[in-house]
Amino acid sequence: MVARPGRTQAAFTAGELDPLLHDRTQLKYFSTGLKHAENVVITPQGGMRVSDGLRLVGNLPSGADRIFPFDASNGTSYDLVFAGTTCQAWGATSLSASFTVSGISGLLPEMTFAQRFDTMLLFHRDLQSKRIRLTTSGWVVDDLPYANIPRYDYGATYSNGVPAVWRLEFVGLDSGTSIFTLTISQQETFSITYNSTMATLVSAIQAAIADLPNVAAGFVVASPSANIVTITFSGAGNEGDGWAVSGEIVNKADAAIVASKTTVGVKPGEAVISSTRGWPQCGAFWQQRLLVGGMKGLPNAWLMSRTGDYFEFNERFTDANGPALVPMDIAGGETIEAIVPSLNLLIFTSQAEYWIAERALSRTEAPNHVQASRHGSNRGLPVTENEGAAIWCHKNRSTIGELRYTDAEGNFIATDISLLAPHLLRNVRDMAVRRTTETISCNLQAIVLDSGEARLVSLLREQEVTAYARRTSQGLFKRVSRNGRNQLSFIMDRAGTRTLERMETGLLLDEAIDLTVSPASKTVTGLSRYNGREIWVIGDGDVFGPYTVASGQVVLPKAVSAVTAGTWKPPIIDTLPPPRDVGPNTVLKRKARIHTVHLALDDTTSLAISTNGGALKEVDLFRFGVLADVPELNQGFSGVIKIGGLRGYADEPFVRISQLRPGRLNIRSITVETAL
Repeated sequence: MVARPGRTQAAFTAGELDPLLHDRTQLKYFSTGLKHAENVVITPQGGMRVSDGLRLVGNLPSGADRIFPFDASNGTSYDLVFAGTTCQAWGATSLSASFTVSGISGLLPEMTFAQRFDTMLLFHRDLQSKRIRLTTSGWVVDDLPYANIPRYDYGATYSNGVPAVWRLEFVGLDSGTSIFTLTISQQETFSITYNSTMATLVSAIQAAIADLPNVAAGFVVASPSANIVTITFSGAGNEGDGWAVSGEIVNKADAAIVASKTTVGVKPGEAVISSTRGWPQCGAFWQQRLLVGGMKGLPNAWLMSRTGDYFEFNERFTDANGPALVPMDIAGGETIEAIVPSLNLLIFTSQAEYWIAERALSRTEAPNHVQASRHGSNRGLPVTENEGAAIWCHKNRSTIGELRYTDAEGNFIATDISLLAPHLLRNVRDMAVRRTTETISCNLQAIVLDSGEARLVSLLREQEVTAYARRTSQGLFKRVSRNGRNQLSFIMDRAGTRTLERMETGLLLDEAIDLTVSPASKTVTGLSRYNGREIWVIGDGDVFGPYTVASGQVVLPKAVSAVTAGTWKPPIIDTLPPPRDVGPNTVLKRKARIHTVHLALDDTTSLAISTNGGALKEVDLFRFGVLADVPELNQGFSGVIKIGGLRGYADEPFVRISQLRPGRLNIRSITVETAL
């Protein structure tokens, strides 16, 4: 074995890498990756720090299984937690209200929502869409008040159609000499000679209209009185109100044909959404309209309301700002799962992703659905926003994709942003993205899996930062959401008890509560929620523990007055094995060891280290200048420390950096020296 110069790793922006990449030493991400990253957050500047802890907000009903953010118009933000038919509104520190939303029990995993100002809409194809409003008198729940829902022919036998009727009045025409034409919905008839004998005139008009390609058989022309003719657009193919009738005199200037609609046509059919045909699966607010889609009876279509009137869907409004039912030309069995406002309107289906080329929606212009990719999305999984792109989970529930518009392609391009860490994603259940904070200058994505595990992803895509890390706790992660205060809120399962907990900057513990001990005492009470469980206690800046709580109390070695108590799981950082390249296309493969590690730290109070997964050894920071007579959390070490004498040979040696007790841990760089 020969000594090898140290290898510095000052950036960790690739996060934990899939084991299949551990031998890819020439890959550009190898120098910025980790073998294992747990309970740490990667900073976009290259370093990493221990992840923020979880502040306990309160206990939840045992069936709590969905959490949505609600941002009121006055700036107040709530977390709405759903359990069965119960909805709890949680404010900044406590439960604000509890109310019932009928019909949602059993539908929570696949339920979607849209929220604006003081109104939230809940959608599921088997749920009559619900509306939750925050009023001056409290929370109000009712059915979404769809008005004048369009009819659709589902293939049943209908007798409720109403044919359109137009009335023509002939003024000043001379019998036998005046010639005119009729225009039926932009199609002009051949020339017709006016005849004052109404039966003859009706027969001539009937023949002229029958010659038009856009009018089907079954229409009726009649004359109720002199100089008056009516056209009834009856018969299969003529249903509805899409008719416009006008007349033009060819050879007489002082005559006229006055055309007017006397009966509005209504297509036969039934409401496109109803208790019989099902309801929309998703919805969104866009350009002062409400859009709903993925109807159970018509899963490939979406419906838009009238501009400025969110619940009005009357198709008699024929202007550009009117409502419309828009079927998508997509494959059979493909259903709309999410409608997402973005740079353009995005539509995610069970098989593909689309964007609408026109920025402005119009009833008079058919939307152009452009397919961006064919991955599909899973029902109920949220689509989140990051840096102007849409982040979603593929149909397989194990791949995170990004849909972003590029000028180079002139299209939305789908990218797999979990390619470097697919082993960390199995059966994604929920996800949310927290925006940049004062302590980390990139967005942070939280992902919850069916297994109860969680993942934290540092995202700064413009700088190629997509760093995956594990997030573990003494409990199971069930759901996650980001509220209007830019807090990540989690539904946790702690030994069978569901809790609402929020990630808090600088907090070192999970399920954490604050207590005041007055007068100062060694005995800390009020800990009954932790009975029989192991906790840590931070008192007056010092860390104590672990303790197993009995009778709701613990006894510390010294008296304290300000206490934070909670559970804890340590951060674990494993470096990738050092490269074995000793020359061009030459690799040395034999057991090696890491004997020395140089750590560049910043404001660190607790540190432990080992090699090859062996027993961790606490690093005594006191010998590097940390004062013994000052509370440990009131100071922290910043600088470079050298740790030598590490033992153990291995085929793929690595360094593990962790903690044996809660504390701050901020790593700028790691330099390892090896003997090959």
